[in-house]
Amino acid sequence: MKYRIEYRLGRYQIHINFWYLIIFLVIQSVLNELGFWQLNRAKEKQYRIVQLEKGSASVVSRLDALTTQHIEQFQSVELNLALVGYTTLLLDNKIDNKRPGYHVLNIATESSSGKTVLINRGWVYAGEQREKLPTVEMPNNQWFVSGRVYPLAEQAISTASAAIESTHDYLRLPVLDKNILAEVEKRLDVSLEPYIIRLNSGAQSALKTNWVWTNMSPEKHLAYAIQWFALALAFLVVSLIVCIRKR
Repeated sequence: MKYRIEYRLGRYQIHINFWYLIIFLVIQSVLNELGFWQLNRAKEKQYRIVQLEKGSASVVSRLDALTTQHIEQFQSVELNLALVGYTTLLLDNKIDNKRPGYHVLNIATESSSGKTVLINRGWVYAGEQREKLPTVEMPNNQWFVSGRVYPLAEQAISTASAAIESTHDYLRLPVLDKNILAEVEKRLDVSLEPYIIRLNSGAQSALKTNWVWTNMSPEKHLAYAIQWFALALAFLVVSLIVCIRKR
C-alpha cells in the first residue's frame, strides 16, 4: 500500500506523506479554530464594554423599572431597600491578590415594588481555616443601595457537583447561577430576581469592591488571534519546504 503522494511540477517534485498530511490538516484546523475563537471573544468583550458604557449613562431608582435590556447592559441603580432576614450568603472561591476569600451577599427587598434581590457587597478574606467562617457586620435594616446590575448565568460549569453548605447564620455557595439561586429560594423561602446588584465602591455596607467586568481586553484577544493565525501560516510554510524539492 502506497503511503506517499508524488507530483511533478516543472523543475520541482512534491512528496506528501499520507500520515503527515493527516497531521497537517488536524494541526491547521486546530490553529485556525483557536484564532477564530479569539476573534469571537474579542467581539464579545467589545460588546460588553459598549453595554457597560450604556449602563452607566443613566441611573434606575426602582427594581420594577429594570428591563431585560437594563440587565444586559449592567445598569447603574440607586435603590431604597429593606434588609430581609439575617442570613449572609458567602460565594466561595474568590481570589484577591492571591488570597482566598468570599463575596458577601445579603438579601434585600423594595417595599414599593415587592421585588427581592441579592446584593453583592464585595470581597472578604476567608482566613487560614476553612471551617471558620469570617465575621461580617450586617447592613442597616433600611439600606440605600448604589451599584450596578449583574446578570446571572443559566448554569455554571461546576453546578452539577455543587453543594450549598449551611450554618446558623450563613450559606456558603460554591458558585452562583440560576440553578443555585433556585436552591437558595427554597431554603430561605424567598423569591429572588434573576440578577444581583454589585455595590459601588464607597456605597453603604460595601466591602472590597474591585469588580472585574471584563477579564481581558478586546485588543488582547485580537493579539492572541493574530498569534494563532501566524502559527498556522508558519506551519504551512514549513510543510511546503519539507514537501517540495528540486528534481
